[in-house]
Amino acid sequence: MDDSLNNNDNIREIQVQISDDKMEAAISISKPDSSEDNYTKSEIMSKLSEIGIKTGIDEDKILEMITNKQYGQFLIIATGKQVEHGEDGYYEYFFDVEAASQAKTKKPNIRSDGSIDFLNKTLFVKVKEGDLLCKYHEPTKGNFGFDVFGKLLVPKPGKPAPKIRGKGFIVSNDGLEYYALKNGKIEFRNYDLNISDIYEVDGDVDLSTGNIDFDGDVNINGNVKSGVNISAMGNIFISGFVEDANLRAKKDIIIKAGCNTKGLGRFVADGSIQAKFFENANVYCKGDIKAEYILNCTVVAYGKVFVSGGRGSIIGGDITGVLGIDTQYCGHETNVKTVLRVGATKEIRHEYAECIMKIKEIDSSIDTFDQALEKIGLLKEAASDKYDKEMETRIFQSKIVKKAEKTKEEERSKMLFGLIRESERSVLKIEKSCYQGCRIILNDKSYIPSSVFDHILIKKVMNNIKLLDYDDE
Repeated sequence: MDDSLNNNDNIREIQVQISDDKMEAAISISKPDSSEDNYTKSEIMSKLSEIGIKTGIDEDKILEMITNKQYGQFLIIATGKQVEHGEDGYYEYFFDVEAASQAKTKKPNIRSDGSIDFLNKTLFVKVKEGDLLCKYHEPTKGNFGFDVFGKLLVPKPGKPAPKIRGKGFIVSNDGLEYYALKNGKIEFRNYDLNISDIYEVDGDVDLSTGNIDFDGDVNINGNVKSGVNISAMGNIFISGFVEDANLRAKKDIIIKAGCNTKGLGRFVADGSIQAKFFENANVYCKGDIKAEYILNCTVVAYGKVFVSGGRGSIIGGDITGVLGIDTQYCGHETNVKTVLRVGATKEIRHEYAECIMKIKEIDSSIDTFDQALEKIGLLKEAASDKYDKEMETRIFQSKIVKKAEKTKEEERSKMLFGLIRESERSVLKIEKSCYQGCRIILNDKSYIPSSVFDHILIKKVMNNIKLLDYDDE
């Protein structure tokens, strides 16, 4: 408070103190002489007006001070209102901003026991189509204030935040909410936001980089080391070599420099798989498999297996090409055991049979639901007290779910049936040599060469296996 302003005309004295920021005023009244009347509110208000104090006055506090004869002490009787400056606009984010902007340099996680969890390192932030990414909160204007002298205090309005730029998202009509346009990973830095359906690694993937699980394509510009799991809803492209890792793609897998997984790695794709070579690997796909050579592998392709160029050899292991195998060589002059299977496998036929049984079970459930709905419908028509609307809704919804399941199983059975039918015409083509030690299985028939055969085509005709010239297909 500053120096007091005094009224020294007589014994009655009203002192006023004002804070440096002029936001508070306090008064002190002296004890009047016994011959004098007590202070009045108007007397004190007149004093305040004389000084210029006119806003934020607490008249009840003044009356209380007079009534309770609170002499000789300063009490605050006027208070200004602090100005409230506007808040700047800001974004509320619904994803891990730090991970989205620093994922490539993020350190591995530390477990509770102090060990390092390399494999579960967060490499990127995934989003789904339609996810709310962020919400913009607009700047506020603020609220006016005033001091005890009535001076208006003007607030500073908040500043707008920079607009988010980039691609892969859509903004709501009011310009406040940002939604993902597609599945993918978020890249975010300095208000630059992009959603990409390609995850790219510049270099090797190993224990220090960790596992990858991505909703789009994965491109690795390096090698894939032992013990790593890579999963992609799209394609996986690896420019280098693959050790004993696990790869899973909803589309294709391409390994430019080949692989040797020591019998531990497993590659699975809903599309095709291609590599320069496969060694000691387990490879499964619903499309074709292509390589320059395959050594000691377990391979299953719902499509064809093509081995050509370079060595052009299948040596050792168990190779299945449901729609055929086309290779330059099979087996080896050392008579190493090499199994080649052409046509629908027992597993495929069993899967088809299970699919048909599943459809029958679903049809039975749908019939049961139809019967129940018919009975409930009769109760509804009769306006019976036993009619249960909630039960009718639950049964109807269950029927819809079953019909969706049936559609899915019918599509699967159609695919399997077509695959089985097409596989009946599958052949094994060996452009150069087929060595002893090979075992050739076409559907339910098997054949073991008794000598080396060159430039042959092996197919099933009626119930027999026939060897034809390579060009006689």
